[in-house]
Amino acid sequence: MAYLVVLVFGAGFFGICAIVLPFLLRFLLLAWLVRLVENVVRSVLQFFKKLIFCLIFVFGTAMLGAFIAGIGLQIAMNVFTAVEGKAADPTTPALIGFLAFFIIVAIRAQQWKFRRARCRSDNVPAPVDEHSFSMPPQPPYPVGYEDVADAWSKAIELAPEHYGPLLQAQGNCAELVNAVEHNKDIPDIAMIDTATLIRNHLAALVRSSERRVRSAKPEEKAAVIKEMVNFLLGFGNRAQTDIANAAKGMERQDAALRSHLASQLFG
Repeated sequence: MAYLVVLVFGAGFFGICAIVLPFLLRFLLLAWLVRLVENVVRSVLQFFKKLIFCLIFVFGTAMLGAFIAGIGLQIAMNVFTAVEGKAADPTTPALIGFLAFFIIVAIRAQQWKFRRARCRSDNVPAPVDEHSFSMPPQPPYPVGYEDVADAWSKAIELAPEHYGPLLQAQGNCAELVNAVEHNKDIPDIAMIDTATLIRNHLAALVRSSERRVRSAKPEEKAAVIKEMVNFLLGFGNRAQTDIANAAKGMERQDAALRSHLASQLFG
């Protein structure tokens, strides 16, 4: 009984496939033909577009210039020969017109080629040389932050178009880390938190972004690099804010100390 059920279902499956498969093949063939016709029509339209532009840009200007040159010369010759009562020979204006036509065609053809070459070069982005810039000296990172310094260099190599903002963020982070590590006074708590965040996560972020860039599709690499740059600029902005807040706090402490001393010594 089980074999009979399997046989029935198998026969039904193959029957459905036999019915559906021809329609599927026809659909795929029709879709391929539509795409082929679309490409052919687009190519033909592009050809006619270039042809019409060539006729207007090159031959139209040449015919107009030749006509003006021939008519102008014919009128001048008619004026000079009218005194003698003779008709001017149209051969010379016709030859001058033909000569002007070919000269203008040659000039306009060269201009058209130069214009196409310039448009093609404008559409191709200029390659960025990662070693074409030299990094100005930055505040050195203290011992234990070597991987952070290397991560900044790698980030600038990955995103050279963001060289300036990344360099500024790097300087802010280095200034904060040095203030936390080398300041004899008790640093601000927010600065300690930011320094810990930089030490534990900044290098890991750059390494992760580098792996993602290597494995990403060409159209996805820009988004990965932009995300990395945004995070790194966030590090720099937070470091800059913490440094500014700590400086204000130190100013308030200094003012309080001076006020206390003034009251004790001169009050």
